[in-house]
Amino acid sequence: MKIRFFFNIIFLGIIGSFFKSNAQDTLPTSVHKPITSIWAIPHKTLWEKWMWPHRSVVFEITRKRPVNYDTSYIQFYNKQLVVTLPISTRFLKFSLIDAKSGKKLVFAPNMQYDLGISVSSRWATFIVNTGIKLFGDNINTRGKTKYNDYQLNLYGRKITTDIFVQHYSGFYIKNSQSFPAYISNKPYAIRSDVNALNIEVSSYYVVNNKKFSYRNTFGFTEQQKKSAGSILLGVYYSYFSAGGNPSLVTVPFRNSFDPSSYISTGHTQNIGLNLGYIYTLVFFKKCYATASLVQGVGGEQIAYKRDDNSTYRQLVVGAGKLNVRAGVGYDNGIYFIGAMSIFDYYLFNGNVNSTFNYSFGKFMVYVGYRFHTLKAEHKLLHRLKLIDY
Repeated sequence: MKIRFFFNIIFLGIIGSFFKSNAQDTLPTSVHKPITSIWAIPHKTLWEKWMWPHRSVVFEITRKRPVNYDTSYIQFYNKQLVVTLPISTRFLKFSLIDAKSGKKLVFAPNMQYDLGISVSSRWATFIVNTGIKLFGDNINTRGKTKYNDYQLNLYGRKITTDIFVQHYSGFYIKNSQSFPAYISNKPYAIRSDVNALNIEVSSYYVVNNKKFSYRNTFGFTEQQKKSAGSILLGVYYSYFSAGGNPSLVTVPFRNSFDPSSYISTGHTQNIGLNLGYIYTLVFFKKCYATASLVQGVGGEQIAYKRDDNSTYRQLVVGAGKLNVRAGVGYDNGIYFIGAMSIFDYYLFNGNVNSTFNYSFGKFMVYVGYRFHTLKAEHKLLHRLKLIDY
């Protein structure tokens, strides 16, 4: 908690310094001698040679690029810093499925809602939690969940990539009351000993990238001016592990499951191909609604250890994954408000032994503002001697 607190303080300080420098900027915005390539950046003296790599990186980031999209469909805010205040909840839940009986235990976290700060650049969107908890479910009935949940989204014009790193500790069994043996005055059995880890990388190629903007709904650095959609093609990889002490299946549920399901620790790895479609409907000029459905098919490798120290391994071909995205919003070019959600489901595909289904994602509502950064960019380039005023 202390590390996260100090990280948030540093992060807010950087943002504050940016706005301060932008507010104090009094330099004129006319450019007379632009640098046309990195080789035109001065690199004769020892100091210039030392600074040349740094200035080259800045030049590549800030240089003007040819327009390779249909401007009647997409408005690109490449000279603006996008800051968003989201109220969001993230989750990671899973089910242990007994292949012989078909019964399952559904492990869910006690979901909480956090106030965060999101900063979007030309390519990436990253949310930093402030540590402020707004509201959440009752700890007395659902227990306490500790978690570290990092989600990074890279939104290029043609390629998008989502990266999830999630570690959750403390779950409750959501379907406890569906078992006759569960007799309690509490609606759920609480398993504070259960923990789960998920790591996923998923990428998509946006086929209709000249007319459809993925960033409109999920990155906020562009605006979809007219309705459009696109086929999505991609690949994915996911690693999921879960464990409990002494087992994920304990009393009073134990008699409802085959001994092969008494798993103490286990993991699955999934790799495959994605195929789907996404569409954004624009209405009343400034409002939009986006929906996406992507099906993944690939292979799954399962390995786990039971509480009697026996082990099991299985390789399954044809394992499935489903990705669903949705979003609605209002955007007038300066500020925007809306809501969006991302859900990933990995589906059980074995019939020999027990395994896991698992799902993860996030939901958030947000309000955001775009700050014009052209003066700040000119000031940076001038300091690095990439332009002369």
